[in-house]
Amino acid sequence: MNKQTRGKQLILACLVPVVILLGMCFTPLFTLMTGKEIILQTIPVDPTDLFRGDYVTLRYEAEEVPKELVEEEVVNKMKDGRGGIKVYVTLKKKNGIDTPVKVSLVKPKSGAIYLKGTLDYIGDNRDQNEVAFIQYSLDKYFVEDNTGMDWEAASVKGEILATAKVKNGYAILTGIEKKRPKK
Repeated sequence: MNKQTRGKQLILACLVPVVILLGMCFTPLFTLMTGKEIILQTIPVDPTDLFRGDYVTLRYEAEEVPKELVEEEVVNKMKDGRGGIKVYVTLKKKNGIDTPVKVSLVKPKSGAIYLKGTLDYIGDNRDQNEVAFIQYSLDKYFVEDNTGMDWEAASVKGEILATAKVKNGYAILTGIEKKRPKK
């Protein structure tokens, strides 16, 4: 093997990890730059570990979708005893909050705002309503130092609105704010 061939192999070996790292950054950056902004309502969380560093544990109303919004083919797939089903949750704005209107195995038509999620199971929530429990991986948000306890207290009461950018079902959590009291 000559020096020129070894030099090309070395350059290629150095470029491969760089290309992989850049590829991993592409989807989140593309989503932040071109995604549509959505607002999700959080629900109360009773954390088992009240405060670990300065972040807030978040749960969303959109993670507990009423069973009647779940298409029958999704329910039938759940009857096979398998959890972890990849689903598409179509969102519509209601009173300024993006809320689920349909859960499907099929990607929504172009122009629809939707989240990709994982349907874990269908069962009763804390209000004894039958819902589909869906995860979106938007459960933690890091906050400014020494503010975590205040945010965690607001989270326990369900007083937080979360803002995210979404593109092709992929969502990035961009901010949180406390709900303004109704006048």
